This record gives sequence, structure tokens and C-alpha cells, in this order.
Amino acid sequence: MTTLLMATDFSPESDLALKRACQLAAQHQARLVVLHSVDAALPLRTRDKRRSEAETLVQEQLGRCSPDPELDVKLVIEAGRIAETILRNAVEEDVSLIILGQHHQSSPELFVGTTLERVSRLASVPVLLVVSEQADYRQGLVALDASACASQGLRTAAMLVNGGHLHAMHICHPPMSTRWGGHSALVKYTAEQQETLDNLLEDELETLELMDIPRPEFSLDVTNGGVLAELQRAVSIRKPGFLALGSHGRSGLGEALLGGLALELLRQPPCDVLVAR
Repeated sequence: MTTLLMATDFSPESDLALKRACQLAAQHQARLVVLHSVDAALPLRTRDKRRSEAETLVQEQLGRCSPDPELDVKLVIEAGRIAETILRNAVEEDVSLIILGQHHQSSPELFVGTTLERVSRLASVPVLLVVSEQADYRQGLVALDASACASQGLRTAAMLVNGGHLHAMHICHPPMSTRWGGHSALVKYTAEQQETLDNLLEDELETLELMDIPRPEFSLDVTNGGVLAELQRAVSIRKPGFLALGSHGRSGLGEALLGGLALELLRQPPCDVLVAR
């Protein structure tokens, strides 16, 4: 990771996200862009005043959240719609990761249409939702399948744990013919899935080495059941620093759609959540 982007609104939730952003920037010797958006509909004089006030508030927030005065931080205070401002700056600054806090926790049913939902849906780089304060990411949980976005999530997760432990989970969906075949057919199907994913993980580990990403310790669990329930159960047992998954978006009317699993986990996150496209 070379450049991280974190968007703040000066709330306690964004304090958590900024602390994590500063921690990751220091750990990876990355540049950190801290962004705040001012309402573009305000009169010009009021907008300039808000910009000046926001710069002071960002500096104060950095003082609270970062113990490292040598951190390479760029402040961006702009007028405009926050989601559009984040997405544009992510491209212009060539960021590797967008970091956001949670701002809808009192009304999860209102998640669709929030800044987090829009950015996760449209960003071309992974998005990390920070909801908890804890030590360095030393353990992560990855929802794994054969999709390209899941592979991207795995690689970003490996960067976040920085040589720590990643536990990958694959929840099978056996075809009806296999389910009709009884227990022995399910066992055979699960073993075949395990072998396929073992090979995928080996390929990914080689890719990590080529990308100069520290090789994490890996474990893999292939199981059957409901995806959301199994992931929530694994989070409650393993207590990972974050859960990584692919967005599983698809194209529709020229706009990417966030997959149902990612949408639900961002709406009510059981821990920090990393979404990769």
C-alpha cells in the first residue's frame, strides 16, 4: 500500500477510522490523505469559513488519533458531495485503500444511499469499514470463492495482517443432485471443493510473493450452510480484526450493484469489514 484515503466528518466514528488509518499508514510507510467535504450549496463566504474551520478540526483530530508526528499526511478540504469527492480523490491520488467509519449504526435500515454504501458500490479499490478499536490487525477472516473480487480481498487482507494469520472460509452450495445423493455425495463434493481452494490459495500465495506482500499464515475451512450465518458464527468464535469479502457486484444500467452479502455485512458489521471489487 502506497497511499491510503480516509474521509472524516469529525464524529467519534471517524475518530476510530482515522486511528486505524494512521496505524496502517505508519505500518506500511504509506502516505495518508485525510479528506473532508464541505457543502457546495453554501454561500461562497460561508463555504470558505467552513473550509478554514474544517482544516483546524482535522489537525486537532490528527493530534488525537495519531501518535506519529512524522506521518506523511495530506489534508484535502473540498466543497462537493462527499461520496463523489471520495471517489474522485481516490483516483486522483492513486490510493490503494479507502477507510471509512460507520455513521448509520442507529438506523441500519437506512444504509442504502449512505456515503459508505455508495463508495463501496462504486470504488475501484478496496474499502475498509472501521467499527472497533483494537491493536494491530494480526488476524483476519476471509470469505473465499473463485471470483476475482474475492482474490483481491484476499490480497488486501494479507497486506493488512502483514505476516499475521488469515483464516479463509468457503461455504459450499452443493447442486440439488449432490444433495439428493446423501451424506457420501456431500462429503465427496466438499473434498473436491477443498482441493480446488487449496490450489487457489497456493496460487494466491505465489502472487503475494511476487507483489512483495509478507506471506501470512493460512488456514482454510470448507463448510456447508447459510453464508451469512456461517460467517457471523466464525466471527463470534475467532474474533478476527476484520472480515474480508468480495463485493460480488454485477453490472446493471451502467452502474455496479453491491452484492447482498456485502450489503448486509456493511449494514450491520460484526467487526471491521473489508470489501474488495
